[in-house]
Amino acid sequence: MSDEHLTRHIMAQSNFTYGQDPKPLQVKAVINLVRGRHTFLLAGTGFGKSRVSEMFFKLYPCHKKAVTLVLNPLDTLGDNQVAEKLQMGMSAVNLTKMTLNEAMAARIINGEYSFVYMSPEAFLNNPIFTALFFNPTFQNRLALVVVDEGHMIYMWGLVASGKSKKLSSHSRHEDRAVYRPSYGKIGHRLLATNGTPVLIQSATCRPLAIKAILESLRILPEDIDILQGELTRPEIRLIRVDMEHSLGSCDDLLAQFADIADTSNDELVPMLIYSTTRALTKVVSKVVHEARGIVDGHEDPFSQCCRRFHAVTGDLDKELAVKEFAEGVYPMISATMALGLGQNWSRVRSVIHMGRGDPASIAQMIGRCGRDGRPGLGIIFVEKNRKNGKNRVDQFPDPENQGDDDRMDALAITPVCLRIAFSLDNLIGYIPLSFDDPNYRREKAREEACGFLECLCSNCHPEYAAWLMANLRRLNIGNFTSLVTSNPPPLTLAPIGPPVIRRTTQSVVTVASDVTQPIEPILEQLAHNLVARFQEHFDSMGCTNELEAEDLFSIRSARAIANCVDGISKPELRRIIGGDIVRGQVDMLFDCVMGFKSGPAYLAYATRKSQEESEIMQRMETLRNARAVELRRTELARQARAEQARAARMETQERRRIAAASKAAEAERKRLRRIDNAFHLNHFKAIAKAKADARVEGGEIPNQSSMGESSSGGPASSDQ
Repeated sequence: MSDEHLTRHIMAQSNFTYGQDPKPLQVKAVINLVRGRHTFLLAGTGFGKSRVSEMFFKLYPCHKKAVTLVLNPLDTLGDNQVAEKLQMGMSAVNLTKMTLNEAMAARIINGEYSFVYMSPEAFLNNPIFTALFFNPTFQNRLALVVVDEGHMIYMWGLVASGKSKKLSSHSRHEDRAVYRPSYGKIGHRLLATNGTPVLIQSATCRPLAIKAILESLRILPEDIDILQGELTRPEIRLIRVDMEHSLGSCDDLLAQFADIADTSNDELVPMLIYSTTRALTKVVSKVVHEARGIVDGHEDPFSQCCRRFHAVTGDLDKELAVKEFAEGVYPMISATMALGLGQNWSRVRSVIHMGRGDPASIAQMIGRCGRDGRPGLGIIFVEKNRKNGKNRVDQFPDPENQGDDDRMDALAITPVCLRIAFSLDNLIGYIPLSFDDPNYRREKAREEACGFLECLCSNCHPEYAAWLMANLRRLNIGNFTSLVTSNPPPLTLAPIGPPVIRRTTQSVVTVASDVTQPIEPILEQLAHNLVARFQEHFDSMGCTNELEAEDLFSIRSARAIANCVDGISKPELRRIIGGDIVRGQVDMLFDCVMGFKSGPAYLAYATRKSQEESEIMQRMETLRNARAVELRRTELARQARAEQARAARMETQERRRIAAASKAAEAERKRLRRIDNAFHLNHFKAIAKAKADARVEGGEIPNQSSMGESSSGGPASSDQ
């Protein structure tokens, strides 16, 4: 059948199955597989890569009972895809340690399952599956082998080679590549598939990674076709934010979520918050619940606000978390990269990533929002400086030659369009750092020629991105699309309470989380004055809004300002109320606060407060001095004990030295005595020998007794 006839047949089959035309690249991939060609399908998240294997399977007659074998990096991913296949009316099974047995193997050989999902370990090391795989009947049914999330082969290859230990970018994604040696050995088994085509799928793969993957799978470049789809996701708005607090505290999230009294859990935007480590997922959950005003909510495994997910989460907890998030039971998940690999969640509208990280991995995570084609929001919080990293553009001597750590740092500081930066990293393998970069200009021209939506990232429109971040707490399901896609933003928004700001030694302004009750009288008076002044300002602006002045600036917001009156500045005031809801509001309120601070009432209040603080400081100083004395006494006692111990050790060492010297002297005396005795013995022997020699010379032959006497030095016999 010609490609033209095959294309028409595939399109007709797709229309019948899905009710819509397939994408040209999907059709091309299916034709490639029909021709028996190995295929590497590289396309962005949400492209519809999983449909390729379905469309290919649909070309087989039912009586053939063709089988598609899919290798997955995670068991939970297989469960999710099995559920999708069952909804499509296709039989599928996910082979795990609990389901793979002799009976299941017999059913697979009989062709009862069209799609078989399994892990690389089971594919290579399970004796039951090994017998199944080499069964002639199964080999005849095997139509396609799919390696899903193919980029993970490269990730696990870094671990196996030991290179990951030297990469900060790799260690910043704790659950990205737990050592899976089986992924590096798939190629040996694929050689025994008797010409069955292999389909490799991935959303992010640099040229370097593609080369490593093909080498691992034992596939020659001439034996595979690399089909590359559109990698850009113009429907996702990207915002990069420099962190004001440490990554370990995650306190930058405090100002991003409204109190539960202002926005219910059901109204929150469905969101995934990714952290670099499992420990940070708990910190994120704690901060989110704190911002929402939910006490100890992070300790509740069934929280209706935010739950955790990482590689060592229990299997039952993982299943429940995924199931209830998909069903809309709760809106947010704090997770590592273990969550979402290959998940097809159309519910997710926003993704947040905490900290610098590998651009390809961040692209994977952010790509999990907006998969239904609706607008999505990706927010990347990055550290302003990374120790031993590159924190300025001029620190890159060769911007186009970047290692993995260089790419991570480049993404955190690049001034160019973030959307294009992600695309070029995927296409070429580096993050552009200059608007004059030829590849950057070429990709920008391509996007314009393709008619992409205007990019609204934080580098292209920093002022609008700053406004959106200042008002992120106001986002909800109802206004998400309009706020994320609007430039300029709406002039007015419904008011909410002030954010929670944690007290730190680096900030003089703190906002109490509970400002629903009256505060100190003098500050309560200021709060009411602010409300009254805003009412006058609102009326003078001639606002014809359905909302009243008190709806836009409530007593809660006024109390929040009053609580911070001592060290407040205009930027802090703007942050507390979320910016100008009515034009000139911030300036008017700040002037009112400054007028109050110059009056006698505040001066008296400040004097009294200063005296109280002075007394507290004096008491603290007294306690500090007492503590210092106690510590000094303890230290002196410790030093005395140490000196005594040292003296005892020295005395013991001296006794041992003297004993050793005495022992050595005694040994020397014994040696000298032995030498002296040997000398005298030899002397006496020499004398006896001389006497015996003299008798022989005189013609005397000494008898035995005389010889004995001579030898003993006794007198000669009378006969002699």
